[in-house]
Amino acid sequence: MDFLAQLLDRLPRTGTPVTGAWIGPYWTAVQTGLGTGLAATQREAGPTHGEHAQRLPGAGRLLQMSARELAEGVLAELPLARSVGLAALNALLPEPAGRISERNAGDLAAERGAGRTVGVVGWFPFIPQLRQAAARVEIFEQDPAGGFALTPERTERLARCDGLCITASALLNGTLDGLLQAARPGAWKLLVGPSAPLCRAVLDLGFDAVCGARVRDPGPVVRVLQEGGCFQQMRQTGAVRLLTLEA
Repeated sequence: MDFLAQLLDRLPRTGTPVTGAWIGPYWTAVQTGLGTGLAATQREAGPTHGEHAQRLPGAGRLLQMSARELAEGVLAELPLARSVGLAALNALLPEPAGRISERNAGDLAAERGAGRTVGVVGWFPFIPQLRQAAARVEIFEQDPAGGFALTPERTERLARCDGLCITASALLNGTLDGLLQAARPGAWKLLVGPSAPLCRAVLDLGFDAVCGARVRDPGPVVRVLQEGGCFQQMRQTGAVRLLTLEA
């Protein structure tokens, strides 16, 4: 069973209603009585109208579905359905408990990676800071030709890393399971980004820490994402907290 399927399997099988669902060009949000979940908006190239247009199943009826039903979209083939599904999954999570803090992901990565080889999957603003602390930083980004394909060369480089900082977008683009399989046994792993589920289950499934976001006031967040804003603009409203949950 892959990572997302295991994570979904650990959610309560309740009929929690959806009270809001919004899909912006960059961010998607789903609201329940437990909270508001975020996920990066993923879309595939293709027609937007006509017989072969991309179609989000249930569009126009999302508020009639339970949050658990929406969360099952994380396993769908359609990228947009996965975004809605992950946002719904995050909207079902209670306030995280345990070793929770507002510790910066960059500080945590630099501390754990000091003098070691660290792999970074995705792009983060803390990469310069990490380069100063680590002995070596291996960057894994989308390739213009091969996309996110885990090539033999990438697999070999991943296996050399003492630790990995993995973007939460790996949950959405279907690459996370391959990354985890390629990682060196015993390598520490951080899941980083506003799409990351802040819950103990992520730690139980192999991560040492998850650095994500909790929405404290959905109004400004929804307004920004509907108007085409980025996550930094959401943060500037003061309506989102960045939190780190450690094992």
